[in-house]
Amino acid sequence: MKLSWKQGLGVWAATTSCLLLAVWLRYYLTDNGFIKEPNQTYDYIVVGAGTSGCVLAAKLAASNSKVLVIEAGGEPPWYSWIPIVAPILQGSEQYDWRFRTVPQKFAAGALHGNQAFWPQGKMVGGSGQMNFLIHATGSPSDYDSWKVPGWDSHTMKTALDGLTCWTKGIVKPFVARPSFLLDGESEMCRAPVLAENSTSCSENAQHFQCPSAAVKLQRVNATEKPLLKAFLDAGRACGHSVSEMDRWSDTGSFMASHNTIDGKAGQRWSTYSSHLMPAMKRYSNLHVLTKSSVTKLVWRRNKVIGIQYLDADGRIKHVKAGKEILLSAGTIKTTQILQQSGIGPPHVLEPLDIPIKADLPVGENLQDHLQVPLFVELNASVSLNIVKMLHPRQFWNYMVHGKGALATSGIEGIATLTKKREDGKPSEPYGMLILFNMGSINADVYTSVANIKKEAFHRWFPKSSSLSQEGFVLISICLHPRSRGHIRIISPDPMHPPEIDPAYLSNDYDVQCSIDTIKQGVELLNTDSFRALGARVHWPTFPECGSKQGIENQRYLECLVRTAALTMYHPAGTATMGHKDDPDAVVDPELRVRGVNGLRVVDASVLPRLPSGPPNSVLVAMAERAADFIINKH
Repeated sequence: MKLSWKQGLGVWAATTSCLLLAVWLRYYLTDNGFIKEPNQTYDYIVVGAGTSGCVLAAKLAASNSKVLVIEAGGEPPWYSWIPIVAPILQGSEQYDWRFRTVPQKFAAGALHGNQAFWPQGKMVGGSGQMNFLIHATGSPSDYDSWKVPGWDSHTMKTALDGLTCWTKGIVKPFVARPSFLLDGESEMCRAPVLAENSTSCSENAQHFQCPSAAVKLQRVNATEKPLLKAFLDAGRACGHSVSEMDRWSDTGSFMASHNTIDGKAGQRWSTYSSHLMPAMKRYSNLHVLTKSSVTKLVWRRNKVIGIQYLDADGRIKHVKAGKEILLSAGTIKTTQILQQSGIGPPHVLEPLDIPIKADLPVGENLQDHLQVPLFVELNASVSLNIVKMLHPRQFWNYMVHGKGALATSGIEGIATLTKKREDGKPSEPYGMLILFNMGSINADVYTSVANIKKEAFHRWFPKSSSLSQEGFVLISICLHPRSRGHIRIISPDPMHPPEIDPAYLSNDYDVQCSIDTIKQGVELLNTDSFRALGARVHWPTFPECGSKQGIENQRYLECLVRTAALTMYHPAGTATMGHKDDPDAVVDPELRVRGVNGLRVVDASVLPRLPSGPPNSVLVAMAERAADFIINKH
């Protein structure tokens, strides 16, 4: 597309600003503490420097233990700290594992070969360095459904409250050291809890400062975001409750999104920046080894005593742990390492001549959230688009003030949906709506990241070529899918990618759950608040779905879900936790691998069932608890 001289000048200014921004961020984030060669022995070895691994390493190092963190990737690039550019890292050979599923029988019709791409972070910070930064705590019924001793809703509420600093309006008390801090609100109250309309701590309350290790949260302000205001007003008009913050409730609500962004600097705030980076500067007993891929565990009878890994030059090396090995490599890599080490089902390991150390259902129970994105066109100038983002003022505002479009993730609103049961009480949350404020959907980026066929994309987003298009993406998610798949190694070569089959939409419940969520989302567009913006949903014109599109056509909606549903990047469940008599459990309630000494798993693979929303913040709480288990034992 030919640019006008004004647009060309804007691109030049934006490019210059980007170069200055790169220099600034590289200076700001320069860090030491990485090693090239590890010691022979440590107390603990943490495999994977992702969301959970960074928390574990920091807490264990603070207990005066010798800790090694080993990460397959390197340091994240400077631009990963800019919240809005998360998709750029997806598909990168250097920073993404670039996993893909096997062809799906019941889903992924719009994708090449019916295969979903599964981006997973391959760098310090892990997928937390390339996700969309949504903070969610789930609902009480999520944890009660696990039926795992010590992980019920009461225990998890305490754990999650213990990670929450003072917030405007309602205050959640914290226990010991808090790990979440809301943007712009540095003071906290331990007691009493604030009244709903209060804006500051009461005179009798004690005041505390959040530590540097707090994960900072940026709350999107509806008074500054007309599109978010319309979303919340529409939810209220449709009879839903509207809340200022993430509520610990099964009743569902509409709310402004809370995103893990440092609002003052406008930077992504992962557990690398909140936990690992400060710990590396503070503790000489913490070592971080990058560009080194763990291939298998080292055994002495039924105890894991170390790891085998390939260093940056491809040489096989070993390191021992005096106390424990902690696998936090993410659902896919943790599953692969366990199976390569002889922990898994016989039908997976025996054909590969891998000696069985522990017969456990590793790799089963795979689950993932699916999203169905629909584009909503607007005739009011209230959304982000490429032209607005490339304006030089945006770069200046970001570099000088840490504000503007670059300091956001684009996620502005969240809604959890429930239904009324026969007794009149609400069900557990079944669906989620996400308001993604972006009018210009880049075809090249989106199709390459998600493996979407170009023809299907243009039927999905027909105005994507317009850089100034106004609109947003309304994302519908089924929160508790019943489809279950597997991850299995198919080669004794530890560098060969495993077989990933999520069996998307193999259970018909997931299709209807997605349809119900889509209908709730589209209903919002018929309210006065969205009609005032000229909102009009674009129904994708996929040929296989027929010529009659719309919310009244059940066959079309079923086809839409099976064609257009995409991963939400939340694979989980393949090393599920459970009580000692649970035949499906891989780890016990303290996350120790059953029948194996010296080994725990601490990442999303231990989740028996996905929570009601993105699990990143739940994993922070889980890693905090796991570190306490370990420290108390030793």
